[in-house]
Amino acid sequence: MKTQKWLTICLVMAMIAVAIVACGPQDTPEPTATPTEVPDEEPTPTEEPEATPTEEPEPTPTEEVDPVELAIELAEKATRGEEADYEGGSGYLIGVIMPRLDNPGFRAMYIGLLARAIELDVSVTTLDAQDSVDTQLAMIDDLITRGVDGIVFVPVDSAALSTGVINANEAGVPIVAMDRSTEGGELAALVESDNVKIGEGGADLMAQAAEDLGVAIEDLKVLELLGDMNTSAAVDRHEGFSTRAEELGIEIVSELPTYWEPDRANAAVLDGFQANPDINAIYMASGCAMYPGVKSALESLDKLHERTNPEHVILISSDGCAAPLDGIRNGYVDGDSAHQMLAIGGEAVEAAFNAAQGEELDERTIRLAPDLITPENVEEPTHWANAIRVE
Repeated sequence: MKTQKWLTICLVMAMIAVAIVACGPQDTPEPTATPTEVPDEEPTPTEEPEATPTEEPEPTPTEEVDPVELAIELAEKATRGEEADYEGGSGYLIGVIMPRLDNPGFRAMYIGLLARAIELDVSVTTLDAQDSVDTQLAMIDDLITRGVDGIVFVPVDSAALSTGVINANEAGVPIVAMDRSTEGGELAALVESDNVKIGEGGADLMAQAAEDLGVAIEDLKVLELLGDMNTSAAVDRHEGFSTRAEELGIEIVSELPTYWEPDRANAAVLDGFQANPDINAIYMASGCAMYPGVKSALESLDKLHERTNPEHVILISSDGCAAPLDGIRNGYVDGDSAHQMLAIGGEAVEAAFNAAQGEELDERTIRLAPDLITPENVEEPTHWANAIRVE
C-alpha cells in the first residue's frame, strides 16, 4: 500500500511540473532565411526632370482713356436722361447742374468740364434743370444734402439763383458759376466768356461782312435778337454789340427778345421784317439757341440767300455752334463771335476742385476772349464745334 501511495505522489508531482513548463515563456526560434546582400555599386539616383522656368505673364498695358472722347460719351448719356456720373479716385465729388443739356453750347461746355474732371481724377454727378428756376434751386439744395465737395452750375436766372448760392455759402460748399453770374451770394469763382467782347466782336464781324459785300456801313439796317435779359450774358452781349455798333455807325432798327428760344427767334424775325421791311442784317446773341428759328423765318420770307446773292441778309451769330458754322460754310452766315466752350467748363471744374481742397484761388473771375470765326477760318480745328462736332 505504501508503495502505491508513493507512486501516486510521484505521478502527481510529474504532472504539476509539466503544467508549469507549459505555462512558462517560450523561445522564438531565430529566422533561418539568408539576408539579402547589399550590392556593391550604389544605385543610380533618379534624375529629376529640369523645371521649366515659369514665364510671367506680360502685364496688360493700361488702356489710356481719351478724356474728350469719354466726356462726349458721358454727355450723350446725360442728354438722353441716362445716368452719366463719373467716378474718379481723388476722393472729391463735384455736383454739376446744367440749365439744359440739349442745348449744343451748354453740352459743349459740359464736355469740357467732364474732360478736365477726368484729367483731375475728380468724381462728377450731373443734373439737368431743364431751364427751370425752381428745379435748379431744388437741385442745389439736394447736392448740399448729399454732401458734395463743390458745385458748378450755369444759373437759369441771375437774380433768382442768388438764393441757391447763399444756401451753398451757409453750408460751406464752394459754388462756381459758368457763363452767367448771380446777383447775390458769394461765388467761389465765375468762369465765362467776356460777353461784352462777344457782343463787340459781333459788331466788328458785321462791319467786316458789309465791307466784303460792298455794302456801306451807314446803309445797314440791323435787327438785334436779344437773349433773356434776366441773364447777365444777354445783358452784356447787348451792351457790347449796341455800343460797338454805335461807334462803327451801324444802325440798329429793332431790338427784340427771344429768351434763348428758337421759336421766339422765329417769331421775332417775322415781326421785325413786318415792322421794318428794309432790314438787311441780323445779329443773334446766341446762334445755338436762335439760328434754327432765324433760318426758318428767312426761308418763309424768301430772304435766305447766299453771300453771292445781292438780296443776301447779313447774319452774325454768337456761341460758335456747329449749325451756324455750317451756315458759314454754305454761304448763309457771315461770321460768329464764339465762346471757348471747352475752356469754360474745364476752368470751372478746376476752380471748384481747388476751392474744395481749401486752396485760395488766384482769380475769382475768369473771362475768356471770343473766338472770331469767318468764312476764311471756319475749318480751323481749334473752334470748339470743330473739335468735338457737337451738332
